[in-house]
Amino acid sequence: MNANVRIAARPMRAVRPADLEGVYVNPRAVLAKQAATGKVHKVARGVFVAPPDTVADPVRWRPGFEAAAGAVGTAIFGPDAVVAVGMTAARMLRVVPRARAAADLAVAARHRPIDLTDRAHGLVRFVTRDIHALDTRPMTTELGTMRVTTPEQTLVDLAADTNGDDTDARDAMGALARRVTWDMVYAIAAHQRGARKALPRLRALERAVRV
Repeated sequence: MNANVRIAARPMRAVRPADLEGVYVNPRAVLAKQAATGKVHKVARGVFVAPPDTVADPVRWRPGFEAAAGAVGTAIFGPDAVVAVGMTAARMLRVVPRARAAADLAVAARHRPIDLTDRAHGLVRFVTRDIHALDTRPMTTELGTMRVTTPEQTLVDLAADTNGDDTDARDAMGALARRVTWDMVYAIAAHQRGARKALPRLRALERAVRV
């Protein structure tokens, strides 16, 4: 079985050379050769993905930013071990119109940021959180299914993040405020560590959308 077929069967169609050490004598060389012909695509140093079967020109193809970030996180931490959070979740929930230069993934252990190598700008940042305590849902991307915080969880996270109070974040919170179930929002805020400081902002958002 060739490399891209093996990768296509993996979560988020992603793999690192170390994952193929029992299959090939020199998996790094095999992946580099496959990447040169478009059979696999290198998204970051040491992380490759198999293009979807529907791609017409795999040599020129590259995955969307959030999907690429999810593939990197999945290759490192494993399936269902990464969650798109914050503005990355907001983007995937379609309340942020513009792609951002960095993607934030919640994971269980610390990890350095990773640059995406297939585009001029793209950074995957890892945020240490208890991912099992987050309210999440699966979301399908072009590379497979990854977990994303729900609109309610995303709103709480953005409201609690005093470092991310930019125009895009405010617009995202305003859009999410019109979609959420508010009882769920307050339940999440009440039980999430550090989220109670977000309550005044959340109450103001609720009042604004109920006017």
